[in-house]
Amino acid sequence: MSTHENAEVLLAWFRQRSSATVSDIVASGLMISRRASDAVQYALRNGALERIVRTGASAKERVHYRATGITLPAPRTQTGQPSFDGLLSAWGIVLEPPQLLSTASRRHQISDCE
Repeated sequence: MSTHENAEVLLAWFRQRSSATVSDIVASGLMISRRASDAVQYALRNGALERIVRTGASAKERVHYRATGITLPAPRTQTGQPSFDGLLSAWGIVLEPPQLLSTASRRHQISDCE
C-alpha cells in the first residue's frame, strides 16, 4: 500500500478514537511501526492529524495524535514519462530533424599496405 492509502486507513481508525500514539497504532495490529510513522507524518503534513504533546508523560506516551477532520488531498497520478517536447518547441528546436539533401557521397577505405 502507498503512504497515502495507509494514511486513509489510519484516519478511518482515528475516527473511532479520540487520540493515540504510534505505539497504540502498532499495538492494534493496524500496521507495522515504519508504515504507521510514515502515514502519521504524511497526515500531519497535510493537516489531517495534529500532534498533542503531553508534558511529564513517559517518552512512549508523550506524543499523541488526533484527527482534525481535514481530508487528505487526492493522490497524485502518474501522467507518464516526463517530456521535453514543450520546452524544445518554446526554444524553437524542431522535434523531427529535417532531411538534408546530399549531392554526392564519398566512401574512404583505408587499406592495409604491406
